[in-house]
Amino acid sequence: MGDEVKRDHYSSEDYQLFQQKLDKEKAFVRSLFAKNSFDNRTRKLGYELELCLLNSDGTPAPFNKQILEKADNPLFTYELARYNHEINGNAFDLNPRVFAQVSEDLSLLYEEVKQAASAFDVKTAMFGVFPSLTTEHMDADRYMSDMFRYRLLEQRLMEMRERPVHLDIHGEDHLTLDMNGVMLEALSTSLQTHWQIPFDEAVDSYHASLWASMVMLAVSANSPLVFGKQCWMESRIAIFKQSVDTRNPREIKDSVIPRVHFAKGYISSWLELFDDNDYYSPILPDNRDTAVEELHHFNFHNGTIWRWVRPILGCDDGGYHLRLELRVTPSGPTEIDTLANIVFFIGLIEGLKQEPSMLTRVPFDVLNRDFYAVARDGLKAKVNWYDGSRGSIDKIILESAIPLANQGLRLLGVESASYWLDIIHNRVISGQTGAQWILQSWKTNRDLTALVRQYVHNAHQNKPVHSWNVE
Repeated sequence: MGDEVKRDHYSSEDYQLFQQKLDKEKAFVRSLFAKNSFDNRTRKLGYELELCLLNSDGTPAPFNKQILEKADNPLFTYELARYNHEINGNAFDLNPRVFAQVSEDLSLLYEEVKQAASAFDVKTAMFGVFPSLTTEHMDADRYMSDMFRYRLLEQRLMEMRERPVHLDIHGEDHLTLDMNGVMLEALSTSLQTHWQIPFDEAVDSYHASLWASMVMLAVSANSPLVFGKQCWMESRIAIFKQSVDTRNPREIKDSVIPRVHFAKGYISSWLELFDDNDYYSPILPDNRDTAVEELHHFNFHNGTIWRWVRPILGCDDGGYHLRLELRVTPSGPTEIDTLANIVFFIGLIEGLKQEPSMLTRVPFDVLNRDFYAVARDGLKAKVNWYDGSRGSIDKIILESAIPLANQGLRLLGVESASYWLDIIHNRVISGQTGAQWILQSWKTNRDLTALVRQYVHNAHQNKPVHSWNVE
């Protein structure tokens, strides 16, 4: 879904043609799995980072088109709302300096974005949910990016749903809202980490990523305020699940799994994950005159199923590979926090998968339930851990997850692991995630404008969020 589509409308024949192309490519994918025709050596790290654009008074600035044209960098792209855009970072092969390379890449690209934005007196910031957004900013006519894919996506999703979007989040406050369209999705801005893995390790890595995702929700939470209401510590999880729910009333009654979900369960092959895509109708039939081996239609359809851990089948000059798109982390608050989150996430996956038989002992329903509990409660959540123990997730992170991540990073042979893990450790010890700082500032001053200004000031100093004061 990252590329602009070629048409401004589609017919039933277009959908039929897309399904035919999809079926052929899916048959080819099955043949790849039957022959184990995947890269079994390369590890590669990449990222996508969504940003908020704001005026000097802290309100959303709908200038993504102007800023992207000014920057003129193919690594920058549009997002749904005009007050958001995305950095598609470069990918790097695993080497001792891989995290330093990602850090340098992000720093250079983010500085380029800030310079382009300054030409329009616009600032950039990394929020999970931009606190200044109001229901007025959900007006598609004024604030939706001017691209065919977004207009068509809105039209198609409303056709499939047969009802308005219903947002219902029970937190410290209760937020309930009905709205037509897809603009509620624009509330959420995220960090997506891409981790290419050897084929033989793919199943264990997937299971490890599910447990690691629960941990990352707690330690990276940055989305507690939605329209001035105190919702979940990581409200993006609830917002996205509800705002992009394509199920009609009959499908909801039949408990059909929504397109946005954590996972369906444990697996024995990644082919099971791609087989699950068959349950979902194509949203947009972006038909291209491409070879079956390029898998355009297969990957386009896969991109319209929003798992929090998305399996990706990549195709490049070296052949075919598998990678994890780790989608649970919010954007921000700072560059240094972003890198710490990436390092911890990758290290924890690598550490957890050293005990593969342990990763499926706890029933998946328990893990699934705890995932949403952590999204709601953050570091205060009580959860079950992969080894069968149960406790507060902050204690689990300090006593188990950080040591596991350290072990995983040692196995990868990367430099400076302790520097990044110390940031995670201090964040957990202090209890101050981005979400906690936002809530404390809100409860202290009840001034969203001052909150956003102070947040942006702190973030641009690039000091980790655990060191921020509430003023």
